[in-house]
Amino acid sequence: MMITRMHLARERQKEIKQKWSRQYKELEKIVNEWDPVGLISGGAPEDEYDCLTTQILFLLREGKDTVEIQKFIIEELDEHFGHGVTNIRKEHHEAFIKKCNDASIKIVDWFKISADA
Repeated sequence: MMITRMHLARERQKEIKQKWSRQYKELEKIVNEWDPVGLISGGAPEDEYDCLTTQILFLLREGKDTVEIQKFIIEELDEHFGHGVTNIRKEHHEAFIKKCNDASIKIVDWFKISADA
């Protein structure tokens, strides 16, 4: 299944953060620990990846799987953050894809446990 690139409006992001606040906070911690483009380690505020985190949570709650989450993450990092396969040297593509895949697996595994709680 293809995920079309989307951006949730800020109001929709706020609703998601409020409606699923426990899951949002847990996922925010996972995304911030991963820190895909080094913003948190560079001193950015904890909510720097809100656009990524809320959209991932939305997709998970829509039933998207690991492959779909990975595809979304790769597209979002590339198009929104300017850090992806179109912006990094070719010799780093494989490592970048692996990091996104590993993060996707961790996120989906977390969600399976979190959704049961």
